Amino acid sequence: MIFVFPFAGGSKYSFNNYYPLISKVILLEYPGRGLRIKEDLKENINELISDLLTQFKKEINSYENYIIYGHSMGALVGYLICTELEKSGLKLPVKLIVSGAKPPKYCREKILSNLLDKVFWEEVSKLGGIPKELNNHPELIEYFTPILKADFKCIENYKYNENLIKLTIPIDVFYGSDEGITQEEAEAWQEETTGNITVTKLKGNHFFIFDHKDFFSKYFKTIELNATI
Repeated sequence: MIFVFPFAGGSKYSFNNYYPLISKVILLEYPGRGLRIKEDLKENINELISDLLTQFKKEINSYENYIIYGHSMGALVGYLICTELEKSGLKLPVKLIVSGAKPPKYCREKILSNLLDKVFWEEVSKLGGIPKELNNHPELIEYFTPILKADFKCIENYKYNENLIKLTIPIDVFYGSDEGITQEEAEAWQEETTGNITVTKLKGNHFFIFDHKDFFSKYFKTIELNATI
């Protein structure tokens, strides 16, 4: 089974077009959106991880092997979930897959969550991933802005802990050629694990994953076969 953690503002429905690529997948929903719309948003990454761990611990014992995958914010969430599993001595994933994210030791260079809503939306839109037609629906912008802001606060207020336990699992790293991540930064994920890492650069912006569906379809099928998840 592959457990997927979405990007900022994402929900279970954000990966609808991605699911055909992964035959065995569970997306863990963050509170305040999607199927958990009635719950309060989390603006603190530690509170979010605690919330998700409660769900996660119930799930993992149902599977002999599993993998964790996260994009952007989901990469940080997946990494922190893995550190909690290492610390608690719980069953670890076969590997961690991250995309669209620098290693956690890198601080955010630009803080967006404290901007006025209109400016915030404009800045986030530049990252890609937001359909252009959404800008023609002010009611949808009003709906998504607080969700995005809460997620960005989680990311931007995260403080890297150098003493955090190192992972012992391999990490597969993917990043886009035009999203402001260098090869050196991508390779720095090696500092977070004693396992091996692989680094792959693909053409595209921060949401390059949706431009390479054929590539990821083959990749995930190979993962499923080799890991027998």
